[in-house]
Amino acid sequence: MSVESTHEVVIVGAGPVGLSAALLLARQGVDVEVLERRTTPSDQPRAHVINARTMELFDQWGIADRIREAALPAELATAFVWADAINGTEYATLDYLDEQSAEQNSPQRLCSCAQDLIERELLAAVGAEATATVTFGSEVTGYTASEDGAVLTVVRGGASREIAARYVIGADGARSTMRELGAIDVERSLPLGRRANIYFHADLREQTRQRPYILWTIMSSSTQGIFIALDGGTRWVYSVELAPDETVDDYSSERILTHLRDATGVADLDPDVRSVLQWNIDMAIADRFAAAPLFLVGDAAHQFPPMGGFGMNSGIQDAHNLAWKLAAVLRGQAGARLLDTYESERRPVAVYNADQCMANAAAQQEAAKLMSDPQVLAMMAAESGGEMRAQFAAGVDLQKPEFHSQGQQFGYVYRSEAIVPDGAEVPESTIAIYRPTAAPGARLPHLRLRRLDGSTPSTVELAGGTWSLLVASQGGKWVDAAGLLGESGPTIATHVVGSVELAEAVAGSFTDVYGLTDTGAVLVRPDGHVAARWPAFVDDPERALSDAAAAILQR
Repeated sequence: MSVESTHEVVIVGAGPVGLSAALLLARQGVDVEVLERRTTPSDQPRAHVINARTMELFDQWGIADRIREAALPAELATAFVWADAINGTEYATLDYLDEQSAEQNSPQRLCSCAQDLIERELLAAVGAEATATVTFGSEVTGYTASEDGAVLTVVRGGASREIAARYVIGADGARSTMRELGAIDVERSLPLGRRANIYFHADLREQTRQRPYILWTIMSSSTQGIFIALDGGTRWVYSVELAPDETVDDYSSERILTHLRDATGVADLDPDVRSVLQWNIDMAIADRFAAAPLFLVGDAAHQFPPMGGFGMNSGIQDAHNLAWKLAAVLRGQAGARLLDTYESERRPVAVYNADQCMANAAAQQEAAKLMSDPQVLAMMAAESGGEMRAQFAAGVDLQKPEFHSQGQQFGYVYRSEAIVPDGAEVPESTIAIYRPTAAPGARLPHLRLRRLDGSTPSTVELAGGTWSLLVASQGGKWVDAAGLLGESGPTIATHVVGSVELAEAVAGSFTDVYGLTDTGAVLVRPDGHVAARWPAFVDDPERALSDAAAAILQR
């Protein structure tokens, strides 16, 4: 069989992770084809939490506003609740974050948007790029790798064809064909439990009364589960735990109806049940994220319990890390060894997220065991159960790490050959508490700056998507040096913080947060992570920048 087409990159899987990779590559002029086994885009909600870090990326890509329009309205996505029914008694609530705390960490906010709608927006954005193609109904059945790339056997409409690619990205989910064809092993934990997600449509606006809850944990003697509010009105998922001897086949339409009526508190509810999906609460991490020319991203590389909402977010951030490196190598701007840093940077993040999501799941399972006794739940719901309800509400605080994970979202620091360390001590974040740092490897801290026109852009927005140099008020010579790099380094956008044009931070000090003097500088990679930092001016800034870029790009 002869090769039918050749691409610089072929991506297998058109979920949110594969489409994110395609969008980023295409916008850098890379010729990319996305192969998707499904014949049409998904209509399943699946994942829904987009954390603030991922929303920063969506904002850079120009799709954040459209995703927010499709999402659960912001005023209905500020808290979580534990109750005996959607229209019943609330036992406890937990706010997501207050505005002041959120603004300290990011220019963006958490967004709850169903995965099918996220895919729709990403697919439209990819479709607008001249160098990207998405082909549905295409199943990869064969893969042969060589030093020059790979050849994939693809079946579409009953006919086979062969496609060549310089690089291949496996974004084809937990049961990844590409992981198997690439002979990459995966270690999976024992399941903590099994659940069934009941996806249905029903107008519950009267019952929710515009209450601002992303998740509703239902605790009654007749049903225990978790409602996911997809739009705050008519689109819902109700997730229930399966007994050890149960499968979704044991959930008849009558049983589903009883659960939904009890959980909503609407005795005559007539839901339109769209699907029932069975899944395990477990984790898996691939032994390797790369076996060149193949790279694994998203669920093909790692799977976490959804408690904490890091699965899709981590996958999109995988794609963000990998895409600029692939483009730099394909364009001759970087050596091939740069691609080795994808695994060394992203796999530790995946292991960390997996461990914390498993801890969240275990805590939730333990709480569920305590609160699944019908007698206990009946006593709690009784008029005399006030003290018991108060004790439960106090215990909800123990689950804060699952919902207040600012340190987990922003605090990871890459360590690889694509980072130039400066020897300074790095403040460590906890799961809940993010300690901003501009240490090499960290995502650059968010600070709002004031322009002459009155606008207040974030440093995250200034340094997104391109090589950037942020310098303090007396760092003009750094700007001159960046302009002299020419062919010896990447094109660098420069920003002088504390100048007339770009004033000091609205709140806080740029030099204090970034660990600089008035003559210092920070070099930022296209993925928004600090590549190198010079706390003060050096004798030869052009040489310093050139050497740093050469080391990072493995030239």
